[in-house]
Amino acid sequence: MEKAIVKVKKGEARSLKAGGLWIYDNEIDRIEGEFENGDMVFVEDFDGYPLGHGFINTKSKITVRIMSRKKDTVIDDAFIEMRVRNAWEYRKT
Repeated sequence: MEKAIVKVKKGEARSLKAGGLWIYDNEIDRIEGEFENGDMVFVEDFDGYPLGHGFINTKSKITVRIMSRKKDTVIDDAFIEMRVRNAWEYRKT
């Protein structure tokens, strides 16, 4: 469960909304709540619209790497295993 919410600046995150999976440091307005680099965070637009769940690393220009855009997705071991399995199956074909 995420402890922090990343709020994106108004007019930013166009690449995310167009299908990208990264949020850059200059697109972030503020981070609410406590976190450590590597934690999962929830990402919202400036007006509270949910944008997804991702890993945060404030030491990188790509500060958040989105894992899922669905608000109700639970990022757990089973989710990670499913994503790795899907990637492996895709590459085998």
